[in-house]
Amino acid sequence: MNILAAVLVSYALLSPTGGQVQPAPKPEVVRPPAAKKPAVAPRVPAEGGPCQIGVIPIAGDLFMVEKFGPLKFLDKYARTSVAAWALDDLVVSRVRAAASGSLVRRIPYAPKELRSGGRQEQTSLFRPYREAAAIGSFVQFLAPRLRCERYLVVHRHGGTQREYGIGISQYPYGGPVHLFAMMFIRIYDGRTFELLKEAPALMTEDTYIERMRANFLGGPSMQLERAMFPEKPADVVGNPVLREGVRTMLTKSLDKTLPSLLQRPAQTQPR
Repeated sequence: MNILAAVLVSYALLSPTGGQVQPAPKPEVVRPPAAKKPAVAPRVPAEGGPCQIGVIPIAGDLFMVEKFGPLKFLDKYARTSVAAWALDDLVVSRVRAAASGSLVRRIPYAPKELRSGGRQEQTSLFRPYREAAAIGSFVQFLAPRLRCERYLVVHRHGGTQREYGIGISQYPYGGPVHLFAMMFIRIYDGRTFELLKEAPALMTEDTYIERMRANFLGGPSMQLERAMFPEKPADVVGNPVLREGVRTMLTKSLDKTLPSLLQRPAQTQPR
C-alpha cells in the first residue's frame, strides 16, 4: 500500500498540471476554409532581341454569351474570362508559323493599358473609323517597348450580324446556336506606323458563294445543338467542346489569312 501511495505522489509531482484535475477541453470550432483568391494571370514578359514582326494579340480572355430576343432591345449579353484557353498564345504561335524565318516577338501589355490605350468595343460595329484610330494609337503606345520593323495586331471584331469577337449566340423561337471566333488582322509600319495591310481572318476564300455558305455571320462560326448553350457564363471555361471549337476556328482562320498579309511586295530590280 505504501508503495502504491509513493507511485501516485511521484506521478502527481512530475505531471505538468501538478496533479490537479483539469477542466474538460472545449470542443474545437471547425471553421470553413478561407475562400481562395482567384488566380491572376501573370503578365507576359517582354521578349528581347531583334524584332522584325511585333505581335500584339487582343484575342484573348473575353468570351461573349449572347442570347438574342425577337427584337434587338431584348438581346441579353454576358461575358466571361477564358484566360485558361491561352488564345493569345495561340495567336502568337500561328504568326510565328506563318512568318517562318522572321524574328517574331510578342509585345506585352497589361489589361489596364488595353483599356486606357484604346480598346475596341461593340460600338466599333457602327463606327469602324474609331476602331482603326484606337488600334493605331495603341500600337504607337506599345512600340517603345520593343522596336520592330512591323507590328501585327489580331483583335476581335464584329461580323455582318449581331455576333462580336469570340463567343456563342442563341437565336429565339428555337433558332440556331452559333459558336464564333471573329478576328481582324492589321499590320503597321514600325517606323511611320502607317497601316500597311488589313483583313478579317477567314477560314475560306472571301467570295460571295463562300460568304453565303460558310461566313454568313461575317466570320468563322459553327452551328451547335441548342443544349450546348451555357446556362451560366461561368460554365463556358470548363466546356471542352466550346474550347476546342474556338481554338480550331482561330487556328484555321489565321493560317488561311496570315501568309498573304505577311508577304512583302516584290522589290523592283534596277535595270
